[in-house]
Amino acid sequence: MRVLLIKPPIRACMVEVGRHVPVGLAYLSAVLRKEGHHTEVFDSLAYVEDNHIVGEKDLTEIERTKLLHHPRWRHVMHWGARWDRIEAALRERRPDIIGISCMFTPFYEPAYDLARLAKRVHPEATVLLGGQHGTVCFPHVLEVPEIDAVVLGEAETTIGPLVTALEHGRRLDGLSGIAFRCGEGRCACPEPGAPHVRPRAPFVADLDTLPMPAADQLDFSRYDDAATLITSRGCPFSCTFCTVHATVGREFRARSPENVVEEIQRYVEEFGVRRFLIEDDNFTFDIDRVHEICRVIRDRGLDVRMRLPNGITVVKLSEDLVRTMVKAGFESLFFGLETTDAARLRQMRKGFTSLSKVAAGASLFRRYGLDVNGSLIVGLPAQSLGEIAQDSVNCALAGVRFYTNPFYPIPGSPDYQTCLTSGLIDALTEPALFDQYNFAFGNGKLSAREMYWAWVVTQAMALWPKYFAEGSLRRERGAVPLDEAARRLVAASRALQATGRRPDVPALVTDFTVRDAALFIRTHPEGCFCATQRVVGNGAGGKGARGHRVGGNAETGAGDGVRGADDVCLYSGDVIAAALSAYTGSPYLAEQVTSAAAGDEEGCTFRMRPTDTEPLARILREFVARLDATRREPAPGLIPQTV
Repeated sequence: MRVLLIKPPIRACMVEVGRHVPVGLAYLSAVLRKEGHHTEVFDSLAYVEDNHIVGEKDLTEIERTKLLHHPRWRHVMHWGARWDRIEAALRERRPDIIGISCMFTPFYEPAYDLARLAKRVHPEATVLLGGQHGTVCFPHVLEVPEIDAVVLGEAETTIGPLVTALEHGRRLDGLSGIAFRCGEGRCACPEPGAPHVRPRAPFVADLDTLPMPAADQLDFSRYDDAATLITSRGCPFSCTFCTVHATVGREFRARSPENVVEEIQRYVEEFGVRRFLIEDDNFTFDIDRVHEICRVIRDRGLDVRMRLPNGITVVKLSEDLVRTMVKAGFESLFFGLETTDAARLRQMRKGFTSLSKVAAGASLFRRYGLDVNGSLIVGLPAQSLGEIAQDSVNCALAGVRFYTNPFYPIPGSPDYQTCLTSGLIDALTEPALFDQYNFAFGNGKLSAREMYWAWVVTQAMALWPKYFAEGSLRRERGAVPLDEAARRLVAASRALQATGRRPDVPALVTDFTVRDAALFIRTHPEGCFCATQRVVGNGAGGKGARGHRVGGNAETGAGDGVRGADDVCLYSGDVIAAALSAYTGSPYLAEQVTSAAAGDEEGCTFRMRPTDTEPLARILREFVARLDATRREPAPGLIPQTV
């Protein structure tokens, strides 16, 4: 059988770029190829040159709904291959089976559109959908007639028997780990009835038995010459915001150190890849295994650099482990902190961590030259504005680098159920609105608009914690002119650039001017939202999955009718305005006046204007008050050190 495995494009207001190596599809491709099938992997997200802002007339009804709910942004962006490129790939490959990966429920619409396109091009082909979304939301998926079956959970043991059954025209009702509509010749039922949901296949007990991913089907130059590794699966923890158990279960299952390093060595020797993103949920759960992986890497003389983008816990962390990891080539990781409030951590089933433990762990890594950070979640159910502000203030004054993620209800998670029972959402809520950067819901204490602005201030404090602390001290000496605050922000941005570290928040500033009593500040061309989202200078138009044009100007991705191109970087501007507001103690609002995405040669420039708009002014005052009070009188035992 000819099998084409596809990762669809993403359409949203914002997405995390640079972590999209389709290793899951590469595993499935290897499994099927071993069984004699002809396979290919097509990763839409690898085609960053096609990224573009979606034109007004090409917005779907769901996308219009998302924009209607968003407190601030007016754009939707299309990340990845244009639909005409995907259609050409479908026609060229002529597959018998098309497998679509959909890992995140908020991004389901492009996956469904891809299924429709696939059926239009190849009506006789079988279309499958798998991934986290299909596993958790299979009833929703089966409403799409173009999708023939859903693969549930880990697919390596399911995909082979499924493809064999399809190849020989056998019924599917005796297979494990799939869901499909009754009738349509795939079951023995005399009359069509409810969908068939087959019991899940057992998880792969020995991960070493899996074939190595089909890396030869990937172009690593499109992934910044980095590869993704999965060295273990399963999570024994029970964090309330997470749904990882639905896909990989609770039991920790790990590949042997030799097997892991064999894969690393293969990438180095066959593909010239020396940078690795290890996407494990619990890489350090088995400390002895980590030590052994690092030892084998060093024994084989492999000069590699490794990152842990999913983070690690502080459990069982020791100086010996840190030393071993750094010597083996680990260069970036974070600790999943989520909040500094001990009671809330227990409520989230993360009582094993704390700010003091994360600060101690970060200090250990810094001792060996590795700067790490902690992650916070903003807007947890019933979390107050004061709690949100205090979390960021505590991290900033503790000297712990941090990053903040907006809370959103993930279908299948305990927190999703909490949001249902509290009435924040209901069973009919449009799933696309669960996009974490869409800010479509409040959290029971804060409105959606308050959630957005609170997150923006946390982003500013995460990017410039020392600048915030400096502003707190400076305000004690009297009023701070805006141009002084801007000058210090430019200096802080340059200092951050000098570290060579890629900032987590795209809001670096390069200079400012004062014209007609107004301050205009310009972002760095590589440190603005449009650049980090890879939309500047990209995104030629093309036919959409529904048959009409997408994108705009072939050089900028903007052009006529592209909603939001002129202020696509408001996020960057809002973060900058929040920093200036905190430094001066007076609230400011950003207005984008030039835009690189709209073709302005000047790049992205923002005008800062005073504002008393609520809730922004009140939120900024809360953060400033918390920062000032905590700096003067830190809570005993909570703040390990001050900046």
